[in-house]
Amino acid sequence: MNTAQFPPDWTPDQTFGEGRVGLRLSDGIAVLAIQIPEKLNALDDPATQGMIQALETAQKGGARVLIFTGVGGKSFISGADLGGFEGPRPTGTDFVDRQRLLANFPIPTIAVINGYCIGGGLMTAMNCDFRLASTGSSLGVPAARLGISYGAEGLRKLVEAIGPARTRRLLFVGDRVDAETALNWGLVEHVYASDALWPAALSMASQIASNAPLSVSATKETVADLLRPQSQQNPDRIAEITLACRASRDFREGRDAFRDKRRPLFEGR
Repeated sequence: MNTAQFPPDWTPDQTFGEGRVGLRLSDGIAVLAIQIPEKLNALDDPATQGMIQALETAQKGGARVLIFTGVGGKSFISGADLGGFEGPRPTGTDFVDRQRLLANFPIPTIAVINGYCIGGGLMTAMNCDFRLASTGSSLGVPAARLGISYGAEGLRKLVEAIGPARTRRLLFVGDRVDAETALNWGLVEHVYASDALWPAALSMASQIASNAPLSVSATKETVADLLRPQSQQNPDRIAEITLACRASRDFREGRDAFRDKRRPLFEGR
């Protein structure tokens, strides 16, 4: 497992949660990093509160895509720091509310996993749009070994991604799977060598950030709507945002750039 600094040359522009969360924003790409390497980036109350503040700051700062990762080279998030929570435990309502914020975040999100991605860390990654992992990563949910349950909402993304049987296997046994198994199961979309992971994540983020923000946002909202039960879907809203894209300046810019054989410059309007 790579133990070099990760992300490479990491220096946050801002920190939150008593320094446990760092945020950097450049060229439309926000990088949110859990930075508690001495605890393998295990989440406690300040860290989860800091995550919320960092997400809100990234959105207000005009980010077009957000990379979510952990520093240190050993862990994305190794789960919850069970001694670092006051009141409800991290699988309770408070934790669910914070994960719901990430799941419903209007900006595309990429989880970049280098090392351990355990318990609440895996739940956090599943609430991102994409998951990229290094070959040395391991993923798992040891709930049965701790006597806890994540509840219906906490497990829904797992069941959607890998199916009910593999979800049961992951939780009943409580062990970890390696990156290749995670790729085969659908827990992650891509696996890279440790030294290729960050460049691949930045390349993906750059491509997303250069595309039309209204179109990307509409696609994210439409896919989320399609995954809801039919009785909860909102076709009027989807029609509204589809028409808004067609009437946008970005649509005209994309059309003109295609005609002129040049790179489009989208403004999100």
